[in-house]
Amino acid sequence: MAQESNSKFQHSVKVPTQYRRCTALLKTALARNQKISLKSLIYEEKHANKRGMQAVLKQYVDNRGAIDNAIEETKIIEENPRLCPVLCKILVTELIFGRKQLIGESKPVTTVRDYHERLSSFFKDKNLGTERKKDVKPRYVRVNTNLLAVNDAHEMLANEEWVKKEHPTFESYNDYLKAICDLEEAEYLTDMHISNLFVFCGKQKHYWACHDFVRSKKFMLQDKATCLVAELLNPPPGSVVLDMCAAPGMKTIHLCNMMENKGTIFAIEQDTDRYRVLNNMTEAAGCQIVKTINADALKCDSTRCPDVEYILVDPSCSGSGMQNRMSLEADDKNPDRLKKLAGLQIKMLSHAMSFSKVKRIAYSTCSLYAEENEQVVQRCLQINPQFKLLSGKKALRNKWQNVGDVNYKNIGKNCLYALPEKDFTDGIFIAIFEKRKEED
Repeated sequence: MAQESNSKFQHSVKVPTQYRRCTALLKTALARNQKISLKSLIYEEKHANKRGMQAVLKQYVDNRGAIDNAIEETKIIEENPRLCPVLCKILVTELIFGRKQLIGESKPVTTVRDYHERLSSFFKDKNLGTERKKDVKPRYVRVNTNLLAVNDAHEMLANEEWVKKEHPTFESYNDYLKAICDLEEAEYLTDMHISNLFVFCGKQKHYWACHDFVRSKKFMLQDKATCLVAELLNPPPGSVVLDMCAAPGMKTIHLCNMMENKGTIFAIEQDTDRYRVLNNMTEAAGCQIVKTINADALKCDSTRCPDVEYILVDPSCSGSGMQNRMSLEADDKNPDRLKKLAGLQIKMLSHAMSFSKVKRIAYSTCSLYAEENEQVVQRCLQINPQFKLLSGKKALRNKWQNVGDVNYKNIGKNCLYALPEKDFTDGIFIAIFEKRKEED
């Protein structure tokens, strides 16, 4: 089964392109110490099966520890030192958690294939299941109204034989959640809070991953929870908006839709690679009012971004609420890391509050930890008493259930949480601030 340690791989048969490109992206992410999104890297791929790449990389992320341990325990690299360790991770992922078979007859492929029995025994002995989890989360598809009218989107879906699930105005939020649960595979409905967001059965997620309207950016595959941030900031057409941590650009595009491509959006991103993704995304999505800035948001003030009225603050966070994230970070709650993140978040939010003409600020994280949420809000209100919290629940016509921790007086009840198991979304925290008027 094992290969001789002094054998050399012959490259007369090439490794399939899909495996090579996945390997290159994973190498990049690992080399950059997790500071870049795998999704962003996949988006940059020009001539590859992005859907297939995302599936393999997602499987590796979800099972990273088990895969790395299996490679070490079965001694694949030790017995085959010429085999690229990162390529080995990709091939093992595909063999055990993906399609459960490898294509081609290249030397790396045949080598890992020879270890199939040993790998399978490892996972069986460790009681590590390799079956895919049932996908119950719906697929959210938002219409990019820069490029496509909502009515035209409905017409296209009808032509593709999708059935719009007609409903009267939902009497309650629970009625809406039940309607999602009752969706058949060929049905969809319009979200109760966001008029250009469609909800499909979760079993159809792969259908949309390679749809022409998604590739052309007429449709945005955006989770409902992240859509709520722009919806609650609610900048009117013609306003001046600042998106302080804009990449990859999904919320920026949503803001542009809400503003009907009228006004100005300053979109800031410090990381060079993510800045490139931001430019590509907003340009492809038809955003005419977005002015991108490659800089540290903490160093951008009213001189560089004049007359800002609305600000979106979506800073780096632990990502503990993301159920389907493409992250290489551990899930364990790390107090030291949370303290550092909270320090940055307080700086970012307080900086947003320093803009003289700002009227409203949306603060959001994809975290479920109070250290990054209620505690950050509490501290920033102490530092900046000229701002007050608005009730996110009231803004959603009281058709929402999950709010913040009520132990944080006058804070928790006004903040919102979107919770994966209860709202069928990613886990998101949102707080909306408004500058006090002189009479307040």
